[in-house]
Formats: sequence, structure tokens, C-alpha cells
Amino acid sequence: MLLDHFNSFADVQSVNLLMEFPVSRPEQRPTRRPRPQPGGFLPDTMVETDRGFVQMRDIKVGDSIYTFDGGCQDVKSVKHGVPRLTTLVHVPAGALGNDVDLTLPSDQMVALELDAAERLFDVALVMTRLISLVGYKGITPALPDRLARIHLEFDDEELIWAESGMLLQAGANSLDSAYRKLSLAETRQILASEDGRALALTGMTPVPAQTPSPLDTVLAPLAA
Repeated sequence: MLLDHFNSFADVQSVNLLMEFPVSRPEQRPTRRPRPQPGGFLPDTMVETDRGFVQMRDIKVGDSIYTFDGGCQDVKSVKHGVPRLTTLVHVPAGALGNDVDLTLPSDQMVALELDAAERLFDVALVMTRLISLVGYKGITPALPDRLARIHLEFDDEELIWAESGMLLQAGANSLDSAYRKLSLAETRQILASEDGRALALTGMTPVPAQTPSPLDTVLAPLAA
């Protein structure tokens, strides 16, 4: 009873009592939902196969599809996905070699054959996202919608013919493309150069280059 320190009779809690209560565990964070694979084709897009033009929804593993420089290549895998929301771009007939109006995902990579690009990069074809072409030859953004996307896999990256004369990328991640990929700014500058050259050939006075429009500022993050 006669102890010389001040906490001799302090209230304490038994260690055994503490052991009877479960130890609180940190709550597990929900797993992050994987991002949808970029690009892809909408089900009604027509592609050229060895049996003629076929809608993308009817393509299956083993079908042979005509490509830009690889002849007829066999499809190794077909993947279907439904992103939460698909941003779309409307491509009028004739804008990129397509013979009918098209609505495609805005992040779809499309091939362009431009004289200015060949002079700058010494390549016949360059790649860019469709969103970067908004305003070119009547190409406009379309309302987003929840639509299925179809992704094709080949042995290697391929450019396949869609809607008669349009070249779209398939079978590779756009970051690993063997083709020169243009940024939004590069695409705008090259298209402006092409327009200026066309005006010069007609004898018309070219219009001085203008500062980027607010639309370019809005589209830049989507084309990154």
C-alpha cells in the first residue's frame, strides 16, 4: 500500500481484456476498373475480306482481311467490349476515302497519305487520331453513346481497308505503332500546310496562319 510513486493506483486495463477484442483492419480499397482499350471498330463498319466487304460484327477468328502492305492476313483474335461511354466522330463520305458516312470512335487511329507529311518525315503514311481531324473535310464530333467496340488481333500491326478506301489501324497498341504517329498540333500544322499548297496551285492568295482556335484547346487532351 505504501508505494513512493504517483501512479501506484492508476486505472489500468488488463492486457488479457485487450486480447479479447478483434484488431481493426484497414478497409480494402475497391479495385480500379480497367480502362477500355482505345480504338476499335463499331459493329456496322464494313471491312474488306477475301469474300468481299463484311460488317465487323460478322468477322470471326480465321477470316482473312485485306491490309495495306501485308496482303490478306488471318484474324487471330476478336475481342468485344462495351465501354461506359464512347466518344464518336462523324466522317462524311469521301473525307478519308470512305464511300459512305461513318461514325467511329474518336480515338481510332487512321492513316493519312499527305505530301506535306512525306516531305517532313520521309514516310508515305502517317497516323493520327480521328479526334485530331475534326474540322477537316467536314469531319465533326458526334454525340457520345454507349456502343460496342470490336478489336481485331493479327500476328503484327496492320492497316486494314474499311468502307472501300479508308485505312484504319488494327492489331497493335497505338503507342507501339511502327508508323509515324502525329500529335494534335502536328496534324493541324500539316493539314494547314496542305490547304495552303492547294490554294497556291489555284493562284489564290494563301491566308496567313492564325493562332490556335479554342476548339484546338478543347480537343488537345483527347488527342494526347
